[in-house]
Amino acid sequence: MIQRGVVRELVDGHAKIAVGGGEGCSVCASRESCLSITGSRPEEKIITTENVLGVSVGDVVELELPVSVTMQIIGLTFMVPVALLIAGYWIMMPAGSTQGAIGAVSGLAVGMLIALSVNRTLGKRASYRMRMTRILAKCSEEEVTK
Repeated sequence: MIQRGVVRELVDGHAKIAVGGGEGCSVCASRESCLSITGSRPEEKIITTENVLGVSVGDVVELELPVSVTMQIIGLTFMVPVALLIAGYWIMMPAGSTQGAIGAVSGLAVGMLIALSVNRTLGKRASYRMRMTRILAKCSEEEVTK
């Protein structure tokens, strides 16, 4: 997954980058899709990442989450709840259709809790964080002070 953002602040070798919403939308290649799907621009999010490119405040940068990580997150987020929904249904179905439905909803709820927990745990690992890949536009000192 690739996103573009604007460097807002530099702190201890890390850059705080604003993505989505605000100025981030003006540089995003997919800016029209958010508006057409949701009817509004997304809220701005701040992503903190290591400043490996030597960026300055105001620079427009490209951030990337490797495809393998994206696929793992998607797999966990969607496949675990669906698998447990089906398992809950099949386990409870012999007791009747109402119990089958209760089992399915219970399996889905447990699956969602597991997926949320795993996503939060993985999000703390450095390999599951977005990284700066390139500087798209440099910002001069005069532009920052304006």
